[in-house]
Amino acid sequence: MGSFLETIYDVLFKPKQAMQYIAEKKLTGQALTMFTIGMLVPVWAVFAGVKGAIGTSAFGLLFAIHFAGSLVLWVVGAAVLNFIAELAGGQGTALGLFAALGFSHLPRVAVMPLWVIASLLPVGVQGMAFGLIGLIVVVWTFSLNVAAICGAHHLSSAKAVLVLLAPVLALIGIAVAVAVYVGSALMHLPFQI
Repeated sequence: MGSFLETIYDVLFKPKQAMQYIAEKKLTGQALTMFTIGMLVPVWAVFAGVKGAIGTSAFGLLFAIHFAGSLVLWVVGAAVLNFIAELAGGQGTALGLFAALGFSHLPRVAVMPLWVIASLLPVGVQGMAFGLIGLIVVVWTFSLNVAAICGAHHLSSAKAVLVLLAPVLALIGIAVAVAVYVGSALMHLPFQI
């Protein structure tokens, strides 16, 4: 490994080893490049499709907001997942995990050619093809995130999946607790008719 294209090749064909290498070498520059390309390609494709519908300056503003928001989510997500991975017994660095998670944006680049191919299919099949492509991208992104956590923190795949799902499970638990509390409070209110 070494160059950006070699790193992408390794992420495609040897994701766990590639993510471990990315995390150990802390390839944040390459990760930021991958993140930027992962943002630009889909946005550029959308812009090409809606060029006449909205103004260029409005689209530029929307892209800047989307880019900044995604960057913040990437940084915060890496910090949260690093904390959870350390609680799970992982041994790695936040910067290494940050770099590895940057390469989990690779499926965003691959989705555009697949959507172009799907749009050329007969109309009756297009919806199913777009749904299948969406599912493939979600599963691929999830597996790259798992590989990033495994590689950066030397965890098993099962622990990495739990680390990745922990924030979602915590939010669901909080939502259920709040719903139970509110429901309980409402049951004890005196209702007058």
